[in-house]
Amino acid sequence: MNFFHEDTIMKYLHSAATVIGVVLSFILAGCEKDPMSGTSGNLKLSIKAMSGALAKETDAQAQQVTITSAQVVISEIEVESTSEDSLDFVSEIPLVVNLNLAGTMTQISTISVPYGTYDEIEVEICKLDTSDGQGYTTNPNLQNRTIFVSGYVEGDSNAVFTFTSAIKLEQEQEFNPPLVIDASSPNTNVVLTIDTTTWFSDGAGGYLDPRLPQNQKAIERNIKASIKAFEDDDDDGKDDDHDDDGDD
Repeated sequence: MNFFHEDTIMKYLHSAATVIGVVLSFILAGCEKDPMSGTSGNLKLSIKAMSGALAKETDAQAQQVTITSAQVVISEIEVESTSEDSLDFVSEIPLVVNLNLAGTMTQISTISVPYGTYDEIEVEICKLDTSDGQGYTTNPNLQNRTIFVSGYVEGDSNAVFTFTSAIKLEQEQEFNPPLVIDASSPNTNVVLTIDTTTWFSDGAGGYLDPRLPQNQKAIERNIKASIKAFEDDDDDGKDDDHDDDGDD
């Protein structure tokens, strides 16, 4: 006995096909709008310190203050969009950086950044605190500090000093032309330069003795002014905008 008429069966098949078609359309639409599919690139962050042999012969600090080690806490990195604030990208993972005082460029982090055009980078240097977890416990020299510097003065390796600071610094640097991260250029390198040769300079041919408390504020101002940033796609440690200038 046939319990189903042919026209009833056809109606069921038609309805099933319609439902399947609707489900597939939602799935395909979801794939096309997936924000994680080819919409971000990599921003490699490197750091380059200048000290010692890289200093000018006439620089009083280079002759009177010798830095043997320097650590800095980079607490936040923000790249600012040219279009709107909501597209700014922020990385808030603290980075403890041991500066290579020989001037060698060192990669310190790679972060995923959404495609876009960015015209400014802001670097925040802030002290480590207990909320930083393992970063705090494994870096006792920087607990509740931003900067830890060791060295000696006046060419006497016995005249040692330790300079520390808990200051919060924010340094902004514009990209001109703006930094573009897109499908044709998904990876880029941004270099932070820190000119340690200026940290203990008084700006008038003399030097600031890091052992004297009255020089603390002036040294902190010098540290803030010493931080710069530039784009370096070819990883040569030089500003891409000045690569054609040559080395004099």
